[in-house]
Amino acid sequence: MKMIKVIVRPEKCDEVLNGLCEAGYRAVTRFGILGRGKQRGLKVDDVYYDEIPKEMLMLVVEDQDVDKAADIILKTSRTSDEGAFGDGKIFILPVETAITISSGKNEL
Repeated sequence: MKMIKVIVRPEKCDEVLNGLCEAGYRAVTRFGILGRGKQRGLKVDDVYYDEIPKEMLMLVVEDQDVDKAADIILKTSRTSDEGAFGDGKIFILPVETAITISSGKNEL
């Protein structure tokens, strides 16, 4: 199994979640974060924003579903066909084990 961590613009988060849900990936954790990427913040007039609001999504999928889920995320999170700075990032990590707290059952 793999964990997919996604950082997206707040205004794109619902679109990403809807796309994932329609494809059967319903179990997603979402939380608001602050951060910056390569652009090192944002300057608007005389005001410099060092940390920009983003949303982080986390989901765990079977190995064979990683490409499908990542493709959905790419298509729904881009602000244009080519994408733009600040559209986000996808991180894919191995999952060693998953234990359901209520049952104590090891899922892997």
